[in-house]
Amino acid sequence: MTNNPLVSVLMPAFNAEKFISEAIGSIINQDYPNWELLILDDASMDSTLQIIQTFQDKRIRFFQHQDNRGYLLSCNKLFEEAEGDFITFLDADDTCPPNRISACLAEFESDSELGFLTTDHIRTDESGETISENRMEVDYGRYASDPLYNPTICCATIFARSKVARQTQGYRRLFRGLGGEDYFWLWELSKLGKGTHLNRNLYRYRRHANQLSKGHIDEIYLYVPELAERLRERFSRKAFDESEAEEIKSELRSEILVQPSLTDLRKAQISVNNGNFANAFRLGIRALLKSNPKNVSEILKLLFYVIPLRWLR
Repeated sequence: MTNNPLVSVLMPAFNAEKFISEAIGSIINQDYPNWELLILDDASMDSTLQIIQTFQDKRIRFFQHQDNRGYLLSCNKLFEEAEGDFITFLDADDTCPPNRISACLAEFESDSELGFLTTDHIRTDESGETISENRMEVDYGRYASDPLYNPTICCATIFARSKVARQTQGYRRLFRGLGGEDYFWLWELSKLGKGTHLNRNLYRYRRHANQLSKGHIDEIYLYVPELAERLRERFSRKAFDESEAEEIKSELRSEILVQPSLTDLRKAQISVNNGNFANAFRLGIRALLKSNPKNVSEILKLLFYVIPLRWLR
């Protein structure tokens, strides 16, 4: 590693006018100075573009889509443009503490074999107040080899050597509009190099009403864990094949069409997590009316235990 490596921070942005100024500021305020911030405005319809243009720091590089192409393709464009020795992310609605870059680089300085790392994170509400501090233990050797191992990770915390990241093809288009592309990319990284998880809160993830993760329109997004599990199993010992992966996705889509109660159940669980308990109860009742015997116990647990318990908190 060079004594002063360049770190590329990737920031795709769409309709982020409420938060992007704070996000950019948290990179400008880093105690490590040798970074480049690559921002891509994905045809925002608010004042995101105008806010970005108010920043004059020469380390900020700006890109723009004339038409909205989505998060996945925006990230892939930024992957192509990054010039750093390391690549990491900051979503346009999040922030990070001033020592994030320096703390991550210190880990690579102490371990020349390390290919990538992730870190703990803090979840905040829309105003930036802390909701929770999230500590995790992750075994990336196991993640690379066991399709059933699914640790919970904030993938925006990924910090990778560029020479490792560039051995992948970025985010797989298969996941466009579904989410989960970052988890699968992290799995691909884990097959290519040594990874570790750093138990330090170096990222602040903001929850708010307009997050991209809440805008999926293809219902297969509810089954991304199953899709990723099947892909990881299929391609654990051979090269990724796009057409074969699409076949796996089509097979999964056919399976979920015949179990509508499970789809409603998953939507109900998401509503519970978002605090919309009335909608969760409505979806739970609908799932029960459509249910097959395999799903009944899970639906009843949601209706008579999970929702009431969370509702009364």
